[in-house]
Amino acid sequence: MGLGLSTLAGAQDLPGALEETVVTATKREASAQDIAVSITAIDGESLARYNQDTIESITAQTPSMAYSEAAGEAQIYLRGVGTNIFGIAADPSVGVHMDGVYQGRTQLALNQFLDIERVEVLRGPQGTLYGRNTTAGAINILSRRPGDSWEGYVRGGIGSWDRRELSAAAGGPISDQFSVRIAARHMQDDGYTENINPVAGVDVDDNDIQQVRGSVLFKPNDRVRLTLIADGTQSEDGNTSVRPRDNLGAAEVLGAAPPPSFGNIRNDLQSFNEWETSGLTAELEWELNDAWTISGVSGYRDFNGEFLFNTDGTEIDITRTQYAYDTDQQSHELRLAFDDGGRFRALVGAFYLKEDKEQALGLVRAGGRPLFASSPGSRGSFVIPSTNETEASALFSEVTYGITERLDLSLGLRYSKETKEDTSSVGAVFDLEGLNSSMDPLVFSNRDDKESWSDTTPKVGFEYRATADLLLYLSWSEGFKSGGFNSLDANPSYDPEELSAWEAGIKSDWFDNRLRINASAFHYDYQDLQVSTFINNLTLTTNAAEATIYGMEGELIAQPVPALEVGLAFSLLDAEYDEFSDRLGNNPDGTPRVLDLSGNRMPNAPEMKATLHANYLHQLGDGSSLILSGRYMYQSRVYFSQFNENEVAQASIGLVDASLSWASANGLWEITLAGRNLTDEDYFHTGVRFTSTSDADRDPLGIGSALGYPAAGRSWGLNFQRSF
Repeated sequence: MGLGLSTLAGAQDLPGALEETVVTATKREASAQDIAVSITAIDGESLARYNQDTIESITAQTPSMAYSEAAGEAQIYLRGVGTNIFGIAADPSVGVHMDGVYQGRTQLALNQFLDIERVEVLRGPQGTLYGRNTTAGAINILSRRPGDSWEGYVRGGIGSWDRRELSAAAGGPISDQFSVRIAARHMQDDGYTENINPVAGVDVDDNDIQQVRGSVLFKPNDRVRLTLIADGTQSEDGNTSVRPRDNLGAAEVLGAAPPPSFGNIRNDLQSFNEWETSGLTAELEWELNDAWTISGVSGYRDFNGEFLFNTDGTEIDITRTQYAYDTDQQSHELRLAFDDGGRFRALVGAFYLKEDKEQALGLVRAGGRPLFASSPGSRGSFVIPSTNETEASALFSEVTYGITERLDLSLGLRYSKETKEDTSSVGAVFDLEGLNSSMDPLVFSNRDDKESWSDTTPKVGFEYRATADLLLYLSWSEGFKSGGFNSLDANPSYDPEELSAWEAGIKSDWFDNRLRINASAFHYDYQDLQVSTFINNLTLTTNAAEATIYGMEGELIAQPVPALEVGLAFSLLDAEYDEFSDRLGNNPDGTPRVLDLSGNRMPNAPEMKATLHANYLHQLGDGSSLILSGRYMYQSRVYFSQFNENEVAQASIGLVDASLSWASANGLWEITLAGRNLTDEDYFHTGVRFTSTSDADRDPLGIGSALGYPAAGRSWGLNFQRSF
């Protein structure tokens, strides 16, 4: 993205034009300006410099992207398409890939960045070039690979909330055929929310994370590259904070006091969120000749975690949530590509994924509503264990033919098949220990089921190269996400959802590459949406909705003088349900209270989002350089549920970030002072209604009390880096 994302080590040579970003989003190296895909690419130097170490942190500069977290899972949305369904039998709508390996569980999207080369965010269905089909888009996280010469860095940092960070990486050749690289990182802070409960409990919204990655590159000749990667992450924190947003909570009735400020909580629990993950990746690229290439990637990853969450967010023991996860996956993707530099190129591939997953949910009912509505005063815990085994396979292909020297036609086709075998039971123990209880649960219902789904999804696209710096494109594609099971209850399976997407776009550079204008318009027909709601203390997922989504995105970057870059990225989005009725509580007579939600906005789909940025580079007399960067992001109101309630929403917000960096003349030293949310805006990154936390008298309809998850306030970070 130009000057602001370039490496400061080379800042003394002022660029004469906007930089070209080379990406591999289409399974071949190409400039982001030369591919007919809506994409945002962010290089690793920029991520590290501005303390952007998670997927959440890149949301501000990515058009049409929204992000939230709940129940220890990441919820990522692109163009209004995403999911807030919990459980091991559901799949994300945005595919996250680490070094080409699909990350099947949404918890893995919480992992922090380590020694990253680049992050690519692709918007729109991705199926004809990717092993795992996605309806919303894909996020590719690419680590730095071993190089042909030895280099590396040591980076340290301090910051808000007693943040301490130390990371290092080094790599290079150890022989003519082998190169290696190793990276490690430790980051810890005390959390942006302070627990002011004087009796018990721990601080929340904190971090304590350790990461390591090692990679080996084997090049027996100029045509074969084999890369092996091993990585691991361990994370421990006090879980997340949550704040009541209405007066329906049982804790408030029993005397819970509201915290005096947005950055405070009264947490009565020794809450925690502990998880670890590790993985192995093998990546092969074999150029058979100047036209044919075989490539593939195989991966294994496991994830284990458990947490205890203060569900009501107060000092009164009303309800708490326990989770335990144990999952592992293996995947294999093989591709054959043809490209002789002529008018025709093609790619065909095959994909296989197997996931084995176990999960247990404990819902402790210590106060407020009884465990059973028919038994006033009953106390205890719901216990819901489940298992799921998923097998997914696919064949995918895409061919491109140059009809003329300027006009290309692309045709793609994908066949997907998925089978899920699922078990689940719902029971209760009559103590407050939940998953830690020594009692055998009283089981109310069981499910042991197996379902398969398949679909064929096409793609048609046209690319017209009007000039060397002007690309026009038009595409139609379909996306498919398989069905699944309600892991958190014993209800039957739900069906796949499908998306039909039209997109037209322009990518252009002007005035000797000093002005870049990219824009796209899209229209989605979204069928059989998988939607989730809370009913009688549990969640239920069904195919209950149809929706139409349309909008546009734009990116304008200008370099009026060599030292200054300014830019604007925006998205306009209309995402509404066409047909949708859903239950919110009960009527006074006890019958289900069903609301017509047709015309409501979809969750995490703000009508407008815009980010304005500027970067200015100043050369000092000794040859060193300063770069000043600023960014303002505006986002209109966003709803967190299909019911479009203000209590489960975030009003429009504006966030300001800035940084000042210094780099030595030889590029070996760098110091950066960065700040995020400089105006200290109070806002929520997600919200829910929990029926278990509301008071029966104040909430006679049983809609649940509204709770919000606070986002981080103003923060600063000071980073030092020594490269070699």
